[in-house]
Amino acid sequence: MLITSASNQKVVLVKKLQDKKYRRRFKMYCIEGVRLYKEALRFGKHPVDVFVKQSLADKLTIDGATVVEDNVFDKMSDTVSSQGLMAILNIEDVRPAKCNRCLVLDSLQDPGNVGTLLRTACATGFDTVYLYKCVDVYSPKCVRSAMSAHFAINLVETDDFDTLKQHLSNYRTVCADMGGTDISQFVRDQRPIALVLGNEGNGIGGYFDEICNDVVSLSMQNNIESLNVAVAGSILMYELGRKQ
Repeated sequence: MLITSASNQKVVLVKKLQDKKYRRRFKMYCIEGVRLYKEALRFGKHPVDVFVKQSLADKLTIDGATVVEDNVFDKMSDTVSSQGLMAILNIEDVRPAKCNRCLVLDSLQDPGNVGTLLRTACATGFDTVYLYKCVDVYSPKCVRSAMSAHFAINLVETDDFDTLKQHLSNYRTVCADMGGTDISQFVRDQRPIALVLGNEGNGIGGYFDEICNDVVSLSMQNNIESLNVAVAGSILMYELGRKQ
């Protein structure tokens, strides 16, 4: 099958999925690129649809893929320099089980930061990420930044703090703040850990005070006051992983 029109229903769907409203309505999102597509398959994901750019179809040779005329594919793509491969995946319902380490993101609004933190969480053994009032985790920029982490960890989005509290009730909740104890002094016990990272500008909301067990920080040199949340959070995840 060759798609030659931007009004084709499949093309229209892909364009709609660039909007959060439609991602939620249809419970689907898009991925782009050969590597991301291969990673999705490696983690057992089954694409709803796969599209390849006509000029690259012979090179990509994806079974079952729909070929799209170049100028139409470019209208579907969210990237400046497309690799000529795109797929639609389902957003899966998740019922997270208790795990040894989870990450909690409070009101993060930069999709690049969220994607980077998902990638690090995946690499450091944080099995579940709770996103409380955060930017859409399935936005194209977040998906690109996470570089396949969406396929490997549980992602739980919620705007209800009571629900989040219930999920975290059996965790030792560790909040990151510049006024906290240096992470090098943190002593691990047998409880599973929930690391909480706050908004880029405002930090962790006061509502976390009632469930926070520990407050940790990173020591700084050269009068540097703070780090980007994705950088600081990544270091903290590695440190907590080493202390297990």
